Amino acid sequence: MKITVLYNKPAARFTTHSKNVEAEEDTEESAEEVVAALKEKGAVVSLVPITEKKIPQTVSTLPDDLIFNLIEWTGRDAKYAAQTYDLLDARGLTYTGATKDNYFLSCDKVAMKRRLDAGGFPTAPWQQFIIGDEPVREDLPFPVIVKVSLEHSSVGLSKDAVIDAPGKLSGFVKKQIAAFRQPVLAEQFLTGREFQVTLLEKASGLTVLPPAEVIYTKKTNVPFLTYESRWNADHPDFQNSTVELAVLSDRLADNLDRMSRGVFMTMGYRDYARFDIRCLGETPMFLEVNSNPGLSDDEQYGMTVSYKALGMSFADFVWEIVQSALRRKNV
Repeated sequence: MKITVLYNKPAARFTTHSKNVEAEEDTEESAEEVVAALKEKGAVVSLVPITEKKIPQTVSTLPDDLIFNLIEWTGRDAKYAAQTYDLLDARGLTYTGATKDNYFLSCDKVAMKRRLDAGGFPTAPWQQFIIGDEPVREDLPFPVIVKVSLEHSSVGLSKDAVIDAPGKLSGFVKKQIAAFRQPVLAEQFLTGREFQVTLLEKASGLTVLPPAEVIYTKKTNVPFLTYESRWNADHPDFQNSTVELAVLSDRLADNLDRMSRGVFMTMGYRDYARFDIRCLGETPMFLEVNSNPGLSDDEQYGMTVSYKALGMSFADFVWEIVQSALRRKNV
């Protein structure tokens, strides 16, 4: 079987402005891991990088066997992902994972929150800010966490992003809007248990893998995954968490299974996904719904913990994604 692994290089702007480039560079590392896994399964694999300046040329030369899609342009660069999806679809190519709609739900936190609310799925109360002077809704519970709408991998998240009173919100919101040149949202900051739930479409049907739990190991008054804790090895908060197989009551396990299946099917996700869920007390709520989440055999990645709990290797997991996409191709 011939498979092309398609991934994006960091946008050209990162060559002169390197802030947050670490979150972009891991895409290539993930692509190389996927290539090795596919070769382990006997596939003939090509690794194809794509840059924003050569999107039409690159897509036009892709073979029509199967594309393993690892495009991750977000934020100001999301327009390049949109162009890539449009060209892939125009050629009728079969690719793994997200549709264009799925992808942009994961990229745009405001669109994601609106879709969750419309579907009746539990998520923290929230408000969008476009200019920063909008009146704070009276029923918004504090403290809140301020997130940049169109970024991923915790870009824009620091301890300062947790705001404990309405009077302190506008200044930080305006600062983030100016820095990232895009809207932000403020949502109730949830402090309960945090889970990563992986879903995989197998031949037997949609499977919810055993959930992984994020455990914060360093004392902090705001336990969550900041950019520094994920990417900055010199920061005192670096690696302030570990990921373990979650120990769940039957009721919580059933809730996570039911709500995750509901979002996957309602939003039309394909092949695989990872949902980030955090509890308010005993009530689980969606933080993020990730189509095409990063793939890695890292032991501290929730997806890895989950597939290994079923006795699967990384190659097994990646191969299931391929088989799911092939079932669509062969219909």
